[in-house]
Amino acid sequence: MTHQKTARPYFPWIIVLIGALFFLYEFIQMNMFNSLALSFEQTFSLSAFQVALVSAFYFLSDSLLLYPAGVMLDRYSSKKLILLGMALCITGTGLIAMSSNAWFLVLSRFLSGTASAFCLLSILRLAASWFPARKMGQVTGIVVTLGMLGGAVSQTPLVYLIQWTGWREALFLVALAGIFIFILMGLMIKDAPEEISHAALQTKPLRWFEGFLEMLRNPFNWLAGLYICTMNLPIMILAGLFGTQWMVQAHGLSHIQGSNVSMMIFIGTIIGSTVFGFWSDRLRSRKKPMLITAIISLITFSWMLYLPPEGYGVDLLSFLSLGFFTGAQIIGYPVVRETNRAENIGTALGFVSVIIMGFPAVLQPLVGYLMNWDWDGLMSNGVRLYSTHDYTLGLSVLTVGFIISIFCAWKLPETYGVKLNK
Repeated sequence: MTHQKTARPYFPWIIVLIGALFFLYEFIQMNMFNSLALSFEQTFSLSAFQVALVSAFYFLSDSLLLYPAGVMLDRYSSKKLILLGMALCITGTGLIAMSSNAWFLVLSRFLSGTASAFCLLSILRLAASWFPARKMGQVTGIVVTLGMLGGAVSQTPLVYLIQWTGWREALFLVALAGIFIFILMGLMIKDAPEEISHAALQTKPLRWFEGFLEMLRNPFNWLAGLYICTMNLPIMILAGLFGTQWMVQAHGLSHIQGSNVSMMIFIGTIIGSTVFGFWSDRLRSRKKPMLITAIISLITFSWMLYLPPEGYGVDLLSFLSLGFFTGAQIIGYPVVRETNRAENIGTALGFVSVIIMGFPAVLQPLVGYLMNWDWDGLMSNGVRLYSTHDYTLGLSVLTVGFIISIFCAWKLPETYGVKLNK
């Protein structure tokens, strides 16, 4: 049979882009609490800390399953795991829409998080079967771009849909869209070209503990994971939960304006992830762009947080810039591939993703707790009103995160073209 990659050079892109629709859909789930927070506070009488705690259950279940998911990806079909994750995600979305109390909301959010464990890992594994290593920076950037589009959809478009139909009806429509994507994936995704379909899968007995120790002892996994995690905090904490409320309550914007500002993080990341993916491959360097963008991200966010607000246009530009420079987080994934043995790529990505997704499970509630710490008791229509000082205190967690990202990029060796994964 003719090699698919030679006969149809566009075919790998079609396969991976359809697979990446899972990432797009999952990013809607991950970040939709930013648009739903006020609705949940009113419907279930929750504080910022309680909403953050509910949101964090997504990251808790995700982080618990990420390492097992990575091990499974080294042994089982990427397509089957993508379809399994997508089915769980659709189910979780429907259950959130039907939630009658906060505890049911927690359980539904937890289920959605289990789906996320199979998301980016399975797509990157699929991409590794169809593309050579030299193109993985570009492919990863484009995959992340689709994810960011999903994040953008979870902001202003979802706010408009909620205002038009109500939050429950809006989530049912999101679940319906997921069913359509599921069918498309089932029809179109293929694990790998025929001649290598099973070549990359491990058949050795599972040694979970030994594999975990190997990942644990690799310092580059920790550095790359912490870099991606801390550079990802604007999405996890601002665009995913508190960004719109920060703009509305501390900057005096309308709800639509606030969601527009939050959406700029995703637009910036779409541009930045693509630019820095290509730049890293062209520059033949991972370390330099990672370090430069971490420093600029710290400066940008410090200016946003600690200086007085200057208007809607400035807020839009600030969030766009922050998203653009933190988009360099995607360079961390090729670093993981280049610093681990080829047969353990899925396991390594699973371990690193535990770091990436595990920290937000702690940091989202921490930000909410710090905001509540000095809250003066003001409320409006059942929603707590937080001051500029409250947001500054809570969101300082991101400042610390960017300092950590600079340290990690500085400590990482240059991995482009270096065979550290033998």
